Amino acid sequence: MEKHLLLAVGDDQSSLQAVRFVSHFFVQKHAVRLTLLYVAPQPPAVYLDDRDVYHRKRWTEDWKRGQEHRAQELLDQGKAALVDSGFSAKLLSTKFIFSQYGSAKDLIQECAKGSFDALVLGRRGLSRFEELFVDSVTKRIMNEELSFPIWVCQRPERGRKNILVAVDGSEPCVQIADHVGFIVADQPEQSVVLVHIPNSQVPESEYQGFFEHALASLLENGVSRERIQTKVLSGSSPALALQQEADTGRYAVVALGRTGASGPGFFSMGSVSRTLLAKLEGAALWVSPSVCRLKS
Repeated sequence: MEKHLLLAVGDDQSSLQAVRFVSHFFVQKHAVRLTLLYVAPQPPAVYLDDRDVYHRKRWTEDWKRGQEHRAQELLDQGKAALVDSGFSAKLLSTKFIFSQYGSAKDLIQECAKGSFDALVLGRRGLSRFEELFVDSVTKRIMNEELSFPIWVCQRPERGRKNILVAVDGSEPCVQIADHVGFIVADQPEQSVVLVHIPNSQVPESEYQGFFEHALASLLENGVSRERIQTKVLSGSSPALALQQEADTGRYAVVALGRTGASGPGFFSMGSVSRTLLAKLEGAALWVSPSVCRLKS
């Protein structure tokens, strides 16, 4: 089944890490559609004489043309890299827009209205999109009914493979397992490891049930049972335990459910995900949507 991803491209070369990640992650590329999007800032205010309307308009038009030219260079560079890695040019498109509401909200709107399966960001590109994750804005965005997961590609290392999926019994963790299954069902090279970090308040019988729920989501999406493992990690810090496991196992992805800081799950956007966002290297971080919109 075809997947459609929105890749954010910025004016920093490192924002093309999203391109590098999908190039390496997808071995079977025939059913992956990609749209590269560049969101340019609005022209800065120009303090000219109020009577000089002509020069102000001309300066603004020249500035916009310069932005479009630079954006097209980066979009073409990203598209060429994807074609070179094996993606079909027919399944690749580029888009350029000027920001209307701030880069983060523009990306959210574009992803939602385009019915994309995920929004993919380059790690250092987050300087432009950091409002997605800072405390004051995170609460507002996380309260919105996002219909897509977010992938953050953090200096992806070539040669890594497989997906580490954190499970804690919450609905968002089942959602992210569902998303993982949808993405990798036709990628037999990628295996999935379901992992839980128990605490003293959760008996073994209960977290084994966590595994069963996530396992069912993967199987329903067509991931074969032999490609799925379960693992229990130890440690007082879930973020550190996941990071160490990702590094030791050289996973390509760490996937988490987003419960919010006050949600019922053990992994919250306010704690574990934010820690991994800052410290995880070499792997991508996939975070679940508020509402999972998956194709049947």
